[in-house]
Amino acid sequence: MSEEYANARAASRYATDYILRWVEIANEVHGSDLLYALVFTTLWAGNCSHIRGGHYADIDEVPPDHERRPLTVRQVADSLDLPYETVRRRFVEMLERGMAQRVGREGFIVPQSALAKPEVLQGLRRSHQSLTRFLKDLKSIGIEAA
Repeated sequence: MSEEYANARAASRYATDYILRWVEIANEVHGSDLLYALVFTTLWAGNCSHIRGGHYADIDEVPPDHERRPLTVRQVADSLDLPYETVRRRFVEMLERGMAQRVGREGFIVPQSALAKPEVLQGLRRSHQSLTRFLKDLKSIGIEAA
């Protein structure tokens, strides 16, 4: 076996465990609607994908709305390879819940107020714990983040 695939099955098990914990957390935060959670996550991740390094790194340092890059329904639908109408319905729901905000004709953002909601912050805390565990599991089999 090549060195490239050393511990591949163990790493895959740890990754699967991490993904399943993410699904559990997302379902708790978003009311057991995994598709809604994926659309929401894709939107906020895209809004903040340009922010790197230690900027807005702590749990209480939510990037302000003016620093978010709006995305369109089409962009989110294409990135998830989902039908436009399916994603558009989730956007309507997010708008109604105050979890998304239209920014003129540019698109949509997940506003700072949505990311500061207690259930979202609790999900972030749990996600951080899960990610830390995943990284420790990988390190235990000789795989370290580069």
